[in-house]
Amino acid sequence: MRILFWLGLVVLIVLALKKKMQPPSAGTSNGSPDMPGHPESPASPQNSGTRNAAPAETMVCCAHCQIYLPASEAVQCGERVYCSQEHADLA
Repeated sequence: MRILFWLGLVVLIVLALKKKMQPPSAGTSNGSPDMPGHPESPASPQNSGTRNAAPAETMVCCAHCQIYLPASEAVQCGERVYCSQEHADLA
């Protein structure tokens, strides 16, 4: 009787591990909005809001303090780039 218990326990553990290791199939309804408690799939079109709408911007380094900032916010003084007008005035 003890052997059957341990054999059953091992089978349950193996089945649980197999289920955990399986990649989610495309046909499942996981992540659908009508299921409570399940978030939407990250690849769903409803989830692609304004967060990913802006293209990536080039980052530049301030010649004074070495901080990286977007190129659109940088102050250019000659060939060098600064994070603020104060740092550009210090040069």
